[in-house]
Amino acid sequence: MSDPQILAPGVRRLRPDDHFMILSETDASPMHVGALILLDVPADRQADFAPAIRRQFADRLPATPLLVRLHQSPGGYDSDVWADIARADLDTLVSVEPHDGAWSEAELYAAVAALNTRRLDLSGPPFSAHLFERLADGGSAIYLKMHHSVADGIGFQSVLGLLSDAAPPVTARFADARLPEPEKWRAKAEARFAAEEALRAEQSARRKEALAALGAFKNDRAQTPELKLSGPTSDQRRYATISLPVARVKAVGQALGGTVNDIFLTLASSALRQYLVEIDDLPDTPLVVNSARSYRRDEHGPFGNRIVALHPHLATNLADPLDRLRAIQASMAREMQRTGHDEALLDAAEKPFGARDRRAAFAERLAGGKRLLPGNLTLSNVPGPAEARSYAGFRQRHNYPVPIIGSGRFLNITSRRSGGNLDMGVIADAEKIIDVGRIAALFTAALDELEVLA
Repeated sequence: MSDPQILAPGVRRLRPDDHFMILSETDASPMHVGALILLDVPADRQADFAPAIRRQFADRLPATPLLVRLHQSPGGYDSDVWADIARADLDTLVSVEPHDGAWSEAELYAAVAALNTRRLDLSGPPFSAHLFERLADGGSAIYLKMHHSVADGIGFQSVLGLLSDAAPPVTARFADARLPEPEKWRAKAEARFAAEEALRAEQSARRKEALAALGAFKNDRAQTPELKLSGPTSDQRRYATISLPVARVKAVGQALGGTVNDIFLTLASSALRQYLVEIDDLPDTPLVVNSARSYRRDEHGPFGNRIVALHPHLATNLADPLDRLRAIQASMAREMQRTGHDEALLDAAEKPFGARDRRAAFAERLAGGKRLLPGNLTLSNVPGPAEARSYAGFRQRHNYPVPIIGSGRFLNITSRRSGGNLDMGVIADAEKIIDVGRIAALFTAALDELEVLA
């Protein structure tokens, strides 16, 4: 059976979930997945750093989903598509950020924060890499970002693996993929929709069952409270990082009967509760999180978006950290009970004029910078490799996430395993949070507090 996502050789249709990542993007809330990768680069190799990384990318990009260009379907009748291209201008896409000397940590983080709000141009390859040749603390860095429509956070880790030394170079492409002429494209779409008619009917029935089942969860979620920090997201950012040993977090989790994710959420809860107390903005009801669960299975492949939204609360209204841990576990358990039904709501084949109708719907929904989903902030704990990685022969020291802030939120903390560490990126709306480093420091202190209680 042919893959319904393939329109023509080298031309892949976007699923509605992937299209959502394009349509929900605004100038204030770009939609991409990113990493700040710190590498051990000797001082005498830093002059060769940029050429080496460009060669690394040139030799491996054809194996990734990044050597593509976006095309809209004629009239929005069919899905939009990614079409393979043979080559890209890596001097532009993999650019050196200028500096007269060496980048201090503060300068590096300020540069990454500014680059984080720069939207990607999807008329070309949906990524950019920014190189920092000399760091004051030694080594060099890459800030790589990829549009979220290409893949979710787990898929992004697959891309990083394909660009690393663990993956061999691949054969270059010789020509761009060819799109069908509009009449043939329409005919192919009509044939696809006819073939999938029974599937859409089955999915529609499952969605009705899921909606009925979700009735049991009505009014079950904590309501997203309004804070002084609430409101439309600005287009300014501040960035900080946290790195904690995986072994410490696991040991606390084992002692307190929690998973790594439970401890991650509890540390965030402690940090945010204390920060909101300090700025006199702690609400009486708990903060609500926008998070996600992956439902990726082998048959889905490594790329695209396969995530279900979760909205647990953080129990920030409770003073005792152990009470917060148990309340967070209970809230997350309730969220997990409903995710199978939410997955059924997302599992939808394309329909005629689906792309056109989504564009019109999102233009209205995004007016005024409103939240599209519940939650004051985003917290994500994304799997990462336990083994060490290297790029162009340069050993990776850290793989810090550089997350995004969805429309109507003020903060995102994303955690990713990198060897023996949990490397975290903290990004904040700069118009609402002045000292993002304070939140990072409180997060680290919260682990010290839990270790004492364990």
